[in-house]
Amino acid sequence: MEKLKQNYEEITELVFKICYLLLTLATFITVIYASPVQPILVKVSLVLGMVMILIRAIKIRKYAKMPCVILMVLFCLSFLFTAVMNRQYGITENGKWVIWTGIQFFALYVCDVERNPAKYRREFRILSHIMIVCGSLAAVASIVQLFQVYSQFITTADGEFIVTGYTWGRLWGVYTDPNYGAVFSVIVIILSLLFLLQRKGIIRIAYIISIVLNFIYFVYSDSRTGEIAMVVSLGVFLILYISKKKEMSRKLVRFGVPAVLVLCIAAAGFGGMQVMKSQYGKYYSAVSAERAKNQPKQEVKKDNGTAGRKQDIQQDVSNGRFELWQSAVEVWETSPVYGAGYSTFVPYAQEHVPDTYAVNNDQGNYTSMHNTFFNTLAFQGTIGAVLFVLIALRILVYVLLPVLRAQGDDAAELAAMLACTGVVVVSMMFLLDGIYTNSPGSFVLWTFAGYMVRYAYRKRREGSK
Repeated sequence: MEKLKQNYEEITELVFKICYLLLTLATFITVIYASPVQPILVKVSLVLGMVMILIRAIKIRKYAKMPCVILMVLFCLSFLFTAVMNRQYGITENGKWVIWTGIQFFALYVCDVERNPAKYRREFRILSHIMIVCGSLAAVASIVQLFQVYSQFITTADGEFIVTGYTWGRLWGVYTDPNYGAVFSVIVIILSLLFLLQRKGIIRIAYIISIVLNFIYFVYSDSRTGEIAMVVSLGVFLILYISKKKEMSRKLVRFGVPAVLVLCIAAAGFGGMQVMKSQYGKYYSAVSAERAKNQPKQEVKKDNGTAGRKQDIQQDVSNGRFELWQSAVEVWETSPVYGAGYSTFVPYAQEHVPDTYAVNNDQGNYTSMHNTFFNTLAFQGTIGAVLFVLIALRILVYVLLPVLRAQGDDAAELAAMLACTGVVVVSMMFLLDGIYTNSPGSFVLWTFAGYMVRYAYRKRREGSK
């Protein structure tokens, strides 16, 4: 009977994680986001997430062993406190995000430290292959739009404005934002590379195709966030993977040679990206000229739509982010203890600091400061920001040495998990990711962090015996 209950719990957890992963993808893929499917996934994920939290609460003695749980409880209480203190601007939406934050922490991150490690390894592989398949299909659809020189603006039933195709010199494709699309593509590339190196036989062709497709999307998304994430995370993965394979005693050789190899790959990749963009520019101009012949009145964009973006970046390398970060500090100064709230940030700022950039600019109101630390500082004040930093440091310190020292089959998969969470950490420096959103990055961050912490917990316990 106990075994049956355990299997039921494991199956429920896997089904929840699959549903939540699909929800995050649906939220950032245009066709699904604008359809009735996305609201259904929201409801299913919410219900299953609450079920998982209930299971954790019932078996609290077992799940409380997971490091960082207390800090996460305090962070959620801080979020709730913020929502109550800013209730005059509306409490419902903030309340919803308290629940979603709890689901990310206690349903995705928290693991059963007593469960057989092989079962979590199987779960990791299932979820990774779902991401590989979905990422590759999204890349294919986006690449088709790229070669069709397709560009379209869509307005949803709720009046939300969505950009698709190759627009403004960037490949949005089927993603609602090319930055999130690029970040997810980097994650898929790392996971595909992991299984390419692990597997043998004809199946390896599928992983190669996935890498190529997602790399093409990554290049034409023109995402600087994606580029930084690619260099950092792929470098980490390759250095860790290659160093484990070399039977050499000197650390300089073990880590120096892989590092040089990674730099050579990065240089070649950067050069290849420039060639790809240059060649597409010529193709774009040719197609535009041909279409202009059939539609003479249509204006032809000879600069491939990139001039405006380049000019913006030259004028402000941060593309407005520095002003947003300053705005976060200005709002925080008016409520330093508990902040302005997430969903109530805009009305709060409009009342207390109406001249701040976030709500006083030519683009419209910003609900995110495009940096997780500044988001947390503005939304939850000093209490929330300190707690979030403590959570991040606690996880990093706890997992780093056990992951770096891992051997055998665990080493490669842990290296991939570390690299993928690194992708999300980079994304969190420039986008709304990891928290306050149901994104693929949020799923990867908390799920993979949970796997690594569970592994580190077992290794530390074995070492203490």
